[in-house]
Amino acid sequence: MSDYLEVIDRARRMQDFEVQVAVPEDFRFMGSIPYDMEIVGNQAFVTVPALTIEEAVQKANEFFQNTL
Repeated sequence: MSDYLEVIDRARRMQDFEVQVAVPEDFRFMGSIPYDMEIVGNQAFVTVPALTIEEAVQKANEFFQNTL
């Protein structure tokens, strides 16, 4: 399968998952925020487009780790 067909197939199969992740103590918003989220206390409820719940959790955790 060609690359562009793989991308189209992946996009077609994606779903929105709402995941809950811990917010690091020293977290500060910097730059754009790629996901819809609500932060309550030290927990973030993040809506992430992904193929699986595991991928969604990984993406949300990577976002918070890369903004420290």
